[in-house]
Amino acid sequence: MAINKNIKSRNNFFSIREIIYWFIAALFMFFVFSNRHYDIHIRTNLSILLLIISFASARVCNKILIPKFLFKGKRGLFIYLLIFLIIISLWLISFALFIITLYSNIALPNTILPSFEDVIILLTGTYLISLLSSVFYFTKESYRSKEEKSIIEKEKNMLELKFKEVQLQLLKEQIHPHFIFNMMNNLYALVNESPAISREVIVRLSDLLEYMLYECNTEKVELSKEVAFINNYIELEKIRHDDSFNVTTDFPKNVSGIKIAPLILFPFVENAFKHGLKQTNKDFISMKLEITSPRIQFSINNYKHDTVLAEHKTIKSKGLGLKNVQERLDLLYQNRYDLQISRDKNLFEVKLKIVR
Repeated sequence: MAINKNIKSRNNFFSIREIIYWFIAALFMFFVFSNRHYDIHIRTNLSILLLIISFASARVCNKILIPKFLFKGKRGLFIYLLIFLIIISLWLISFALFIITLYSNIALPNTILPSFEDVIILLTGTYLISLLSSVFYFTKESYRSKEEKSIIEKEKNMLELKFKEVQLQLLKEQIHPHFIFNMMNNLYALVNESPAISREVIVRLSDLLEYMLYECNTEKVELSKEVAFINNYIELEKIRHDDSFNVTTDFPKNVSGIKIAPLILFPFVENAFKHGLKQTNKDFISMKLEITSPRIQFSINNYKHDTVLAEHKTIKSKGLGLKNVQERLDLLYQNRYDLQISRDKNLFEVKLKIVR
């Protein structure tokens, strides 16, 4: 809106400032640059004609030469056309002086005509008025252009920030249905087997969903809450697994005062449970969280079955899971994180380092 107002005011043929400037210029032309000793009629006519030529020259320079050539980097062409404009205006001034002098000799033979020195002063005044007008215009337009660029840059940054927020929100919302879909499948399998366990799962699931819906609406959350969320999820998974549940965690007890992007670690945990526990004796999941200021280091290992590689490719193609968290890391931490994912024959390992 501010830019449009500036453009409208610029397109007006005359502004208040221009009217004041040319009024003062007319006074200077008549009282300063014209000699009071020669005839008042000649002074008036010369002042008016030279002011018109000065005004026309300034308008051509300000509205054509400066914006279309100087501001667009065509300096050589600008100088050439400026010299041409000076020659044309000088020719017009000479012609005007000749006509007025000739008319004065015929109509007013006893009047005092301007001397050579008077003509030089008039020429100086004419070009000085045009020059000052162009200098004022150049200064004003340069400041306006700089201001417009600043406004455009601010609006661009705001749009980029808004786009980033929307994109992050979309990525975060993808986690919710993905997580709920998996848990609903697990819950469905438990309903017929053990109604009591199913009820406990529903209670724990509601706690997890409450955190996801109400605690994760900010850019950063307390790391302690994120760790508690992961521990609750592990307990939830433990309910539906038998005694072969082989999951180990090494989380620091005191992580107060440390913040992290919400649900940035959870997709790795969920992914490990999905592919690391297939009800075999070889299955295992190992997690470790280390805090070394200003870094947060999270690593997770799990046993990889033969079908894991194909499933990972399917997840990436859908834009969920690992691809989702990679995009969130790019948006939130940019060059302040390091994510390493390695796939051996029977081991899937993730190492994530984040600089707060």
